[in-house]
Amino acid sequence: MTKNTSRSIGSRIQSIAYAFNGLKLLIKTEPNVAIHLIATFAVIFTGLVSGLTKMEWIAIAIAIGIVWIAEGFNTCIELLCDACLGTKYDKRVEAIKDISAATVLIASIVSVVIGIIVFFF
Repeated sequence: MTKNTSRSIGSRIQSIAYAFNGLKLLIKTEPNVAIHLIATFAVIFTGLVSGLTKMEWIAIAIAIGIVWIAEGFNTCIELLCDACLGTKYDKRVEAIKDISAATVLIASIVSVVIGIIVFFF
């Protein structure tokens, strides 16, 4: 995949296409993303039904965003580790992958706390 480094409108549009392709790959290849997708739609639906304020929507959007960003980075880190080592085992890579997964867990916990505050308090 050769990427054009030009600043033209066409190259910017192509960059957006690459980003959407990455999102499609994330959704298709990561089993946990299905959970994030269901949670995202459930929270948005609940927010619409509940009539959230502007500030509550901002909190919800940030919460959703941090989980998706964490999952994306986690997936990239895992793919990079696997590409570099193949089937070899390395204790450091195991730690890297575990810590990377922990960031998704932390983001998810923070998001649940934000959701509880927004919807129940």
